[in-house]
Amino acid sequence: MNEKKIYHLSYVSTGCDSLKYEDIKSILESSNKNNAEIEITGILVYCNKHFFQIIEGDKADVLELFEKIAIDRRHDNLIKIQEAERDVRQFNNWSMAFKSYNKELSSLDNFNLEQFYSYINEQIKKSENDVSLKVLADFFDLNG
Repeated sequence: MNEKKIYHLSYVSTGCDSLKYEDIKSILESSNKNNAEIEITGILVYCNKHFFQIIEGDKADVLELFEKIAIDRRHDNLIKIQEAERDVRQFNNWSMAFKSYNKELSSLDNFNLEQFYSYINEQIKKSENDVSLKVLADFFDLNG
């Protein structure tokens, strides 16, 4: 049987100086709504003005979404980390999971700190060669 692969893309970027709670909340609300419609899943992490995101789904949908993200004025210095095809989703329970180290954003989090590390470490064990997950863990450690 020929199962369809899941396209996976990750990137880092720097939030603009004027970014506020309402902006992050808006990003998450629109991401959850729009991503659910096209079966995109993933995680967005925000720490000290820096974003790290993993997006997964159909290749054409992920690339189209990434093009929109690339021109979003709420951030700049976008650097693509990894693109790959996977057999399974790593964040299949969330159209856009969110975790932040910033206390003022904690009400938006899907994970507490312990849950976040536990989930990421569980995913790393399943996919030992996954650069994005290792960068995600390091990103949070370095910025948090």
